[in-house]
Amino acid sequence: MPKVLVVDDNPDMVETLEHLFAFYGFEVVRAFNGKEGIEVAEKEQPDIIILDALMPIMNGFEACEYLKKNPQTQDIPIIFLSANYTDDEHRITGLELGADDYVLKPFNAKELIAKINTILKRKEVVQKLKTDNQKLLEKHQNVTREIEQVKERIKERQVDNLIDPLTGLYDGTYFTVRLKEEFHRAERYETPLGLVLLDVDFFQKINEVYGEQTGDYILMKIANVILHNTRASDIVFRLKGNTFAILLPNTDETGAFYEAERIRTPIEQTEFFDESFVELKKLSRRRKQEYQKVTVSLGVAAYADTMKKPDDLYLNAQKALEAAKAQRRNVTIRWSKIQDLERGTENV
Repeated sequence: MPKVLVVDDNPDMVETLEHLFAFYGFEVVRAFNGKEGIEVAEKEQPDIIILDALMPIMNGFEACEYLKKNPQTQDIPIIFLSANYTDDEHRITGLELGADDYVLKPFNAKELIAKINTILKRKEVVQKLKTDNQKLLEKHQNVTREIEQVKERIKERQVDNLIDPLTGLYDGTYFTVRLKEEFHRAERYETPLGLVLLDVDFFQKINEVYGEQTGDYILMKIANVILHNTRASDIVFRLKGNTFAILLPNTDETGAFYEAERIRTPIEQTEFFDESFVELKKLSRRRKQEYQKVTVSLGVAAYADTMKKPDDLYLNAQKALEAAKAQRRNVTIRWSKIQDLERGTENV
C-alpha cells in the first residue's frame, strides 16, 4: 500500500484528501505546516508528498527546497496543491525547486490520482534502474572495499563521498585520485593505460524538450548501458553534467577505441523515451521522432612514455572528445588520429 503525506494548514482539506486517498488504497499521514511536513517526511518516508504552497511557520516552497536538498527525502516525489499561488511564476518556482507537478485547487480527484499513480510508477522505474546500476558496479569492483581504501589514502582531503548520487558510479573526485594511481602504475611497470571520455550529444536540448527530471533519467540509463558493456577491469565514472569517463588498465589506444565503440553502438540502439515512463510535452510527431534516439561522442587516448603527468592523458582524451563533438557527433575519435592530422597540416 503506497503511503502519501498530505501537508496543508486547512484541516478540512486534509480530511478531504485523506478520505480520497484512503478510497483509492493509499495509506495517509498528515502535517499542517511545512516544518511539520519535513519532520513527518523524515520519519515516515512516504512514497509521495502532497504539499500546499501557502502555510504558516514554513510555506510549501521553503519546505520543498529543504526536502529536495535533504538526502533522506530528496527522492520522494512532491506534488504542489495550491489555491493561493496560482500564477505561472509560482508554478515555475515549484517545478524549479524539484516538484514533480503543480496542481491548482479546486482539483479533479480522478485526475489527481492518475497523476500520482504515474509519478509513483516513474519512481519505481528510476529506483529499479539505480539498484541495477549499483549491482552492476559491484560486479565490476568491490565497492565498499575500494572506497574505504581510497578514504584511508586521502583522509587529509576529508573526502566523504566518492559515489555520484544520481548514477551510482564513481564521481569526479575519485576519478582524479584513480587516474593518478593508474598513470603512475603504467609509468612504473611500462604497461598500457587507456582513457575514454564520453559526452551525451545535444543534452541541453533534451533537458529543454523533456525537462531536467527526464534528463537525469537519461544519464542513469546511459550509466546502465556503460556498465553492461564494459569489462570487470574497467573503472567507470560520472565526472560532471553529462560527461562520463572510463579508465582501462592494461589497454592501449586501439583496444580503448574498440571498447569505446562497444559502448557507443548500444547507446545509439537503446530506446530511451518510453511514453509510459514520462508524459511528454505537447510536441509535434516530427519533433518527438527527432528526440527518440540519444547518441554520445567519445574521445580516446592512451598513456605514452612522453607524458609527464596524469593531466596529459586526460587533456589528450579531452581534445579527442572535442574533435568528436566538432565533427558529426555520435562518433569515437582517437587522440593519435588528431596528431596525424596536425602533423599533416604542419607538413603542408
